Amino acid sequence: MNHSISSIALLCGSGLLLAACGGSDNDTPPTPTPNTAKVSFAVSDAPVDSAEKVVVAFDKIELVRAGQDNILLEVSGPNGEDYRQLDLLEYQGSDSALILSDAELEVGTYSQLILHVDDTSAELSYVIDETGQVELKQPSDKLRLGSFEVDSTGVQRFTIEFDLRRSLVENKNGQRYNLKPHGVSIVNNATVASLSGEVDINLFNAGECAADSGNFVYLYPGHDLDPTLLTDNLDPDVNQNAVPEGAVVPYNSAEVEYEAGNFGKYAFGFIPAGDYTVAFSCSAENDDPEQYDGLIIPNPAPQLHQVTLSNQTDTVQDFNAVVAQ
Repeated sequence: MNHSISSIALLCGSGLLLAACGGSDNDTPPTPTPNTAKVSFAVSDAPVDSAEKVVVAFDKIELVRAGQDNILLEVSGPNGEDYRQLDLLEYQGSDSALILSDAELEVGTYSQLILHVDDTSAELSYVIDETGQVELKQPSDKLRLGSFEVDSTGVQRFTIEFDLRRSLVENKNGQRYNLKPHGVSIVNNATVASLSGEVDINLFNAGECAADSGNFVYLYPGHDLDPTLLTDNLDPDVNQNAVPEGAVVPYNSAEVEYEAGNFGKYAFGFIPAGDYTVAFSCSAENDDPEQYDGLIIPNPAPQLHQVTLSNQTDTVQDFNAVVAQ
């Protein structure tokens, strides 16, 4: 906002500077102030099974809008750091961490949100896995996440959702991890839903599956899908394996966490409202996030359901073992 114009506007309202405020028929009308809204950004994730910690230092949010210079919003930490460092694995399902609040933005469409990551130090961004602490790199130092819309309906809250099972990729030599934009999305909290449920542990070792290993739930967009065309995770930009014609790639996937008793639990948070198909697999432990592996989903075959997710609604869908009669 132009502070000199703002100050004059306040003085005009108090009856001062009448000569400057009254104007004449020959005066050029003042340029109207753009319609703006307060916007907040948070991050959340769907966990990855290969890591104990995924620590990321976010330092800027860059916004792209047609016909304007890019907008850079600085992200800061609680103690004055010029970044916000978070372990994404602490914010799963419907949990999230705020990284920027009350940014005043013009109403309209932004063609790109670019999330900047500070990976200049191994102490800023890193992964802890079974081998110890491994450096985390964002190959271009930024994550391009696509478009979003700002409207004038009060404070708007957006969540940047990381599906780490797809976006966190181990380098071929095992010396580092790369954080990719594939599997990362920005969603408006007013138009998202959550999905969770229980999975009968009798499904964990159904058929040829090994007990308590590789139990995942996959979420696919749409209803009335052909189960033979449901794929495991893949990145179409780098996948080198043949994919069936008409294949349906998952929107997200989540590991089933074992609970004491006779069931495990899964959860998806910040999912855009709409129609989905949710499927369980007991054999998805080795799902390569980049390559099509030909995993069987659902496995066992009957474990597939259709769900409709509504705005700001928590939906429950359980997976129950079929009991022989």
